[in-house]
Amino acid sequence: MSARWIEVVHGTYPFDTIGFLRTKKDQFANPVGYRTEEAAKALMDVVFSERPDQEALATAVEEIVRVRAIQDFSPEIAVGVFFALKDIVRKVLQETGEGQEEYLPALLALESRVDALVLMAFGVYARCREKLHQLRVDEFKRQYSQILRLAEKKAEKTDKADSNN
Repeated sequence: MSARWIEVVHGTYPFDTIGFLRTKKDQFANPVGYRTEEAAKALMDVVFSERPDQEALATAVEEIVRVRAIQDFSPEIAVGVFFALKDIVRKVLQETGEGQEEYLPALLALESRVDALVLMAFGVYARCREKLHQLRVDEFKRQYSQILRLAEKKAEKTDKADSNN
């Protein structure tokens, strides 16, 4: 199931990136693909356990969303991939075709868990984007203050030159 979900995640990237994400398995040559796959495997282990470890769940979600938050994804695309888990589970149940009614309570519980997961992912996304924007503002302030200092030094030199004349 994790392979199916990873395909959904990869499918949100531009076409020319998808092949690279799928084929390059080295964590240094393809850090995005590697981190996404590792976090997706951990996420599946946690989500499909009877009693999910909340800390492990938060870690896996944060790992996936942090990578997606710094890229050029809209919030819907960045965190919407978690909703695909519902469809994947439904398709797997349809493919097996065995006693789907007996799985209904478990499926409903899983879907509720996925909804909570999406809310968690959106919170992580919002915090990451806020931090990214703050870094940009801080960088702008640093550049502005450097320009201001240079302008003040130039003004001082000009004032000294004018006073000497």
